Amino acid sequence: MKRLFVLNGGAAVKAGNKSAYLKFDDPLAAFARNGINTGDVLVYDAILKALAYDEVRNLQFSHAGDRKLWPKEPYDATVIRGSNYLTETVDLAHVVPLLKELKGPIVPIGIGAQADRYKKLNLPKGTVEAWKIIADKCETIGVRGFYSAEVFNDLGIKNVRVIGCPSFYRALRPSIAIKEIDPATARIGLTLNKYLSAEYATNATKTNRMQRALIDAVAKRPSSRLYSQGEREETLSIFSADEEKKRHVDAILARFNLAGHKEAEDLIANRMLAFLDVDEWAADVGKNADVMVGFRLHGNVIGLHQGLPAVFFTYDSRIRELASLFAVPVVEVEDYLPIDLEAILSTANFAKMEHVYRLNFAEYHRFLTENKLNHVLPKPVAPPPEKPLSAPNVVQISPGMDQTLDWFRSEVDFMTGEIERLRTRAWHFETTLRDMKQAKKAGPDKAGDQGKAAGQDKTGKDKTEKLAT
Repeated sequence: MKRLFVLNGGAAVKAGNKSAYLKFDDPLAAFARNGINTGDVLVYDAILKALAYDEVRNLQFSHAGDRKLWPKEPYDATVIRGSNYLTETVDLAHVVPLLKELKGPIVPIGIGAQADRYKKLNLPKGTVEAWKIIADKCETIGVRGFYSAEVFNDLGIKNVRVIGCPSFYRALRPSIAIKEIDPATARIGLTLNKYLSAEYATNATKTNRMQRALIDAVAKRPSSRLYSQGEREETLSIFSADEEKKRHVDAILARFNLAGHKEAEDLIANRMLAFLDVDEWAADVGKNADVMVGFRLHGNVIGLHQGLPAVFFTYDSRIRELASLFAVPVVEVEDYLPIDLEAILSTANFAKMEHVYRLNFAEYHRFLTENKLNHVLPKPVAPPPEKPLSAPNVVQISPGMDQTLDWFRSEVDFMTGEIERLRTRAWHFETTLRDMKQAKKAGPDKAGDQGKAAGQDKTGKDKTEKLAT
């Protein structure tokens, strides 16, 4: 019997060990606590579909310090589900004792660096130590792109192979053919991420404004859908009803400055879906979408591996790295051009992606084989690439002068309004603090009267916190 130990799989496994899903008796209670990225579940699902083991056991990194949960007997192999482990904010020091203790190979599949833009990373010492232990226990580390390979190289780790993300190969096909669509009538599967900032976006303001424009365009197609990928408010709005649902829908609309936009409200309230089972998610996309567009990597990949076209909006190192590796058509957020959905879909070219996919699949096959993992990938139809293949496949859109002027006028008006709103709040905050200081100097008698004017309640507790938020 072949036994597989998984680190950080992050999901339950169905009978037969070929599918992953989130097992919740009460999804509302689970998502009330926090969001759960179902893209990670898709990665785990794709790994399970590629491998063949009789027994699969998972241990999350968050529990890796608990020795009671460590395997008592050796497994045939250990794999690490790919994710953003090369980042300045993730320290794997607590995983080091387990890594030292594990017997046999430890094979990471689809490891990636995470930053807002390409740059040298100053990784925590615990993370560096963890990856050096892992590198000594495998033939090669599977990384998702050449930026991630460069980060490993900076650590002195050379035994890496660029394989992309295993989610791209979920269908287990050595080649892929992207379907033709009618750009004017295509049913859009939209993906969004309203929490993009810091190391997850080169420019958070541009990213959110581009998402707003995309919602506006997609919402006008009544047959289109919005797929939530585990975001908390989105998922809660799907599983809740009545006033609770409306509260979450209103919060999402407000986040994108779309309050009062009836078509956007209909999209979010009535045409947004979330799936806890990857097989069900993929089936719905395959049946109800002609093309995937948007800001979630795996929300777009769920269509690509089924032969549906997908256009990525690139905003950080991870999306740029993977989209370049697979030559997926992209719209670069930094270009900040108006959204012309039909023009984007008409111009996107998938011929290069179909070619590059065959080469990347061969590299993935070689990676699993050389690490002696028991896999079921069919024989590649092309040899692995002899040299790096990674270049952006940017959708070349040339909007007209009137369209461009309208876009930037609207955006300047919005930005100006935001600046004035912040200035007004800052002025009120400043004057409130000044009045409170004067009231304090005037003594306890006048402090009560002036304090009320300055923003204190009957108990003397100040309300400046509300002004500051």
